[in-house]
Amino acid sequence: KTHRGGVSVRLSRRHLLRHIPVHEGQQVADTLPPKKMGKTMRPGLVFAIACLAWTYGSARAFVVNPSLARSVAGGGSQDICQPAVAGSSLCQRNSGRLSLRMTGGTSETPAEVDTGKLQPAAVLRLLMSMRSKEADKKVVVDKMMAMRQENAEDLQALLDGMLAEMDDVRPFFRSLKSPFPLPSYRAKLGALSRMMTTVMDGETEPRRRRSAMAQLMRQLSTSPRGVWGLEREMVSRTKRQTTMKEMLDRTPQDLETPKYSVEKEYGDWEVREYKKFSVVSTEMQGAVSPGSFNSLAKYIFGSNKEGVKMAMTTPVINKGGSKMSFIMPSDYWEDTSKSPTPMTGDVTIEDSDMVADSSTVAVMWFGGYASKDEVEKRKKALMSVVESNDEWELVDASGDPYLLQYNDPFQPPWKRRNEVVAAVKRCKVPASAT
Repeated sequence: KTHRGGVSVRLSRRHLLRHIPVHEGQQVADTLPPKKMGKTMRPGLVFAIACLAWTYGSARAFVVNPSLARSVAGGGSQDICQPAVAGSSLCQRNSGRLSLRMTGGTSETPAEVDTGKLQPAAVLRLLMSMRSKEADKKVVVDKMMAMRQENAEDLQALLDGMLAEMDDVRPFFRSLKSPFPLPSYRAKLGALSRMMTTVMDGETEPRRRRSAMAQLMRQLSTSPRGVWGLEREMVSRTKRQTTMKEMLDRTPQDLETPKYSVEKEYGDWEVREYKKFSVVSTEMQGAVSPGSFNSLAKYIFGSNKEGVKMAMTTPVINKGGSKMSFIMPSDYWEDTSKSPTPMTGDVTIEDSDMVADSSTVAVMWFGGYASKDEVEKRKKALMSVVESNDEWELVDASGDPYLLQYNDPFQPPWKRRNEVVAAVKRCKVPASAT
């Protein structure tokens, strides 16, 4: 910060540039101490680049005057930037000087976004900012989740508005990958757009895009470093090798799961020995069946004749796209007759048929979305590696492996754990070999 009143520049770790007020009728160079002139020229170039970054990222376009560098070197320009839109609230003259304010942060508070309908831009600014408090973000996300139950049309309109806001960002910001957080709103939208591309993986269906946006907003609500930190996490996790250690890191730690021991490891698949466990199941009406999921969730959360509310468990088991099962809490694994009684006949309590033929199973894991094509590819890969193995063989070579999904629907692909499972047994040793 200079000490002669002509230029005031403040730098911090969060902002490269906060204020650049310039007095009219003065040249920048005239206000700088002569002995520090040589040291000031290099920061001046940084200021010009920072000014360019944030002004292109504002909601309105600005043009950075190229004579800024000449001003720092002793030229005659006074205006550092010129507003491209007359009357812009982002650039205004007060008391004979030009002042800019930052647009990268968020001025929204829970009270402002909680009154009336949520506004797409306000929600995006709040959730993408690294300066927003986690409690404030939670207020907004909780309201979005409530809208999902109470008024799905309002939530759809909100998500469509957020997608439109993101799609409006210029290609420059979609390709701008800064090594440090930029305060620009448009730069943040560019990072969000890149994550959306990863999540969608080539799909363009509107319903899937809304779902992907909701997933990203849920993740941003718990990201302490905003959209910049979430993108770095995405890149880091995507580059990791999908080992079982990585899969265990993606498994919800507070949810109960069936007990098993690992018999043999083979790199990207392994053989496990499962202990007995029970499930609550229902028939599926299609490959994607939210009705089946909701029926099981209602039973677990208390919609049973005894009104017993149970803890959620993991994973969800899918058998050939025809039956979906939730793991019952361990209190009911030994004796299913003690389980709460379902309200309808389409929900049944049973010992898991995944380990009915054999408690020993071959398991292959993978991340990302468990799409129909991806699941089929993984099932074929699992059966192929087992068939070529000298130690294990499939119990039913014509059977359809099970699909296990460990995460809730709001987890992004780089945080998901999926598995395909097939019953196996040890190969018989030929009599001639003994």
